Amino acid sequence: MTMRLPRTLVACAVLCQLATSRPALGQERGAAALDHFVHGLMVTPRVLVIAAHPDDEDTQLIAWLSRGRHVETAYLSLTRGDGGQNLIGNELGEALGAIRTQELLAARRIDGGHQYFTRAYDFGFSKSAEETFKHWDHEEVLRDVVTVVRAFRPHVIVAVFSGTERDGHGHHQVSGIVAREAYDLSADTVRFPVEAFGPVWEAQKFYRGARFTGVQATLSFNTGEYNPVAGRSYAEIAGESRSQHRSQGFGVLQRRGVAMNAVARQASRVNEATPATSERSLFDGIDTTIARIDAGLTPDQRQLLRTALVRADSAGAMLDFRRPEQAIPHLSMVAASVEAVRSRMPYCQLPVGYRRRQDFVNCTPAQLDADAAIEQMHARSSAALLEAAGVVVEATAERELLAFGDSMPATITVYNRGRQPVVVSAVRLNGYTSHLPNPVVLAPDSSWRTSRMLVGLLDTRPWWLGGRKGDLFADKRSPSDGLGRVSAVSSGLLRGVAIREDVRRETEAGVTVTVGSVTVESPRAPVVYRFADPVLGEQNRPVGGAPAVSLSFDRGLEWMQAGKPVDKMLRLTLQSYSTTARTYTLNVVSPDGLTVDSATRKVTLEPLESRELFLRVRGTLAEGRYQFGVIAEGEMGKYAEGFRTIEYSHIHPIRLYRTSGLWLQSVAITVPVGLQTVYVQGVGDLSAAGLRQLGVPVTVVTPQELPLVDLTRVTTVIVGPRAYQASPELRAYNPRLLQFVKDGGTMLVQYGQQEMARPGLMPYPVSFARSAQRVTLEEAPVTVRDPKAHVLNWPNRIGERDWADWVQERSLYMPSVIDPQYAAPLEMHDPGEPENTGAILTTRYGKGTYVYTTLSLFRQFPAGVPGSARLFVNLLSAGRTPARPVPARPVPARVQP
Repeated sequence: MTMRLPRTLVACAVLCQLATSRPALGQERGAAALDHFVHGLMVTPRVLVIAAHPDDEDTQLIAWLSRGRHVETAYLSLTRGDGGQNLIGNELGEALGAIRTQELLAARRIDGGHQYFTRAYDFGFSKSAEETFKHWDHEEVLRDVVTVVRAFRPHVIVAVFSGTERDGHGHHQVSGIVAREAYDLSADTVRFPVEAFGPVWEAQKFYRGARFTGVQATLSFNTGEYNPVAGRSYAEIAGESRSQHRSQGFGVLQRRGVAMNAVARQASRVNEATPATSERSLFDGIDTTIARIDAGLTPDQRQLLRTALVRADSAGAMLDFRRPEQAIPHLSMVAASVEAVRSRMPYCQLPVGYRRRQDFVNCTPAQLDADAAIEQMHARSSAALLEAAGVVVEATAERELLAFGDSMPATITVYNRGRQPVVVSAVRLNGYTSHLPNPVVLAPDSSWRTSRMLVGLLDTRPWWLGGRKGDLFADKRSPSDGLGRVSAVSSGLLRGVAIREDVRRETEAGVTVTVGSVTVESPRAPVVYRFADPVLGEQNRPVGGAPAVSLSFDRGLEWMQAGKPVDKMLRLTLQSYSTTARTYTLNVVSPDGLTVDSATRKVTLEPLESRELFLRVRGTLAEGRYQFGVIAEGEMGKYAEGFRTIEYSHIHPIRLYRTSGLWLQSVAITVPVGLQTVYVQGVGDLSAAGLRQLGVPVTVVTPQELPLVDLTRVTTVIVGPRAYQASPELRAYNPRLLQFVKDGGTMLVQYGQQEMARPGLMPYPVSFARSAQRVTLEEAPVTVRDPKAHVLNWPNRIGERDWADWVQERSLYMPSVIDPQYAAPLEMHDPGEPENTGAILTTRYGKGTYVYTTLSLFRQFPAGVPGSARLFVNLLSAGRTPARPVPARPVPARVQP
């Protein structure tokens, strides 16, 4: 029998990508963690939940299985939610996808599940599975799902959605379809060869969610069951988990009491003859004891597991949370027995990025099941033993980012907070183990620390976006559709989707500890930079790698008026991450027609120095999109990247890279003289900066600042998308804004949702269907109902080309019933759907003009769509005409102190 490869060798082969789980913020610790590990020691079933987006998962089901039944549970999201909207900030597209990825990981730390993704890109709302499959290659999505099934090896698959039109969103429908296809086809080695998709695995049962899908339930269970050790029910845990999806506004109550959930069995390979409605458990027909994996073990291994089972039962029976060390003798025997079994197991899994295929064994299904179960037992028994012994390991560094090629010390500290001595014999850092010549005996209530050098850290960009590195003029817009993710599909290796997202690390550290007579390895933890925030207290940021110098412009796109002289300053921020002074030559790439001065062509940065340079750009450009950028060249090579850190309190920091190139978007546009606008930003709203670049005077205010603004000095008030939904203060202040219109002002309101039907928010009522109509095809035909409409003719004449090159969608949340007081100059709809005139609504209200638009300007304008800029200026100028100019020297809008 081919024996299992040493884990350190595999870790070195893939660097830090295959680390095991670790306790993290939001996860259980102390008594709750020990209770989970001890009572879950010999629990071996696995369940995979499949849906389309972050926030689609059934957190009640996941928490009930993982925390309540100690079942290894994972959620597979087809996408990262890039096409959604953002209620907590201005990030959209790939940046939003990175945020929602972290929100899922935060949720899993709370409900105890694991996390997987496919490479599918969220291209926005889709109305059918057929439309979705026009964007996503059906076979490729299915291949990714099969890869995850074979990597995780679930006994039960639960599809959240029905795979029918009842699911609404096309992505939801597809997730339900491919989940069933993966259940049916995952054993097909002709269509899905082992070399590319991993060892064959078939789930035993297939269920669909029945709580809100319209599927007839066959099994119900109470997720409101109370856990006295955790001090709350699994529904309460699920509520906290669900509330991590803050960017989508999914905060929910943590309700106490009965909370019923339900699923529907739709296929089974183990108890087909048993009526689905007579089942008492998801695992009816599946042996959930360790006897199930006997067929994958030798007689000696079976005997060792029986010993472990007896000891695990004893540990659970005598567990005292005030004196957990009493369970150490039993937990030690469990850990020793499981390790003895594990060391004799064949190596069944094809690791991502590991090429020594001759070491791989074509394991039987029983061996695959045993392999996964033993790995789970090994992780839990080691964690339980260390938790009972009071051993805690932490790894810290002196700063957060380390330049590629540089090094810095990492301090690894071991604390013994228990009542028995322990022995530290080895230290691990980033896959390399150093054995101590003299093992350290650590007495109770003591600690020991050592230092190791961190060298050449991994890049800290989101790994699935790594394919654009080094391309100065990569398109700054997110891919519009498809499977645009980084994966090892072209190199003959197992796909990267096989790696759980919750185990990826830039760094990892751990120690080898002997407790009693048993030696175990601590779970791998990231090296962190620890500091005290004056307000928030202790902060821990994972340490990662960075280029020696980063170059960042404020934005990835700058607007310019075509054919008109340009004279503007562009700010370039240079940040050194090197510990030595370095000199760089800056090379500017600029289009013909522009000159660049005021730039220091050679710059020396001191260690860790940050410096701002201002580039004065002058000249004239014709219509079009142009490349502009700066490349720094030093003795170690060329640098053409920078990054920004996205930070929110509920997730880990995200470093989002972009190149040091930007696009100059030159558009033929007329901006009326004398406009003075106040902009109340909405959610995911980046339009104000673009308006300024085009010469529109813009004062950005918050809803709280509106009462201090002198509106008599303002021509137009702009309200951003979904601002009324996000701000009760804005809703309360709205009567004054409508009075501003009555007095002769112009008000432009961008789309909202059902809240816009509330009396008093709009001058005249509108109403929405329960599922408001959208135009999801960005190339959908636009019919001009009123060619003479003012908003389509002045100051810019809107024509067919202004509707070209739109991204993701045309319009969203369009009203279905519109008061006749509104003029509706446009009509647009998706194929096969009824006509809708709700894209632009205008009305005279008192002496002024009110405009409501559901056009997705918030996506088009930051993406550099020329027609969106011309439309935007027309809409905010709707109350003005050439014959009715405003004063030539207006007084700027200002916020009163």
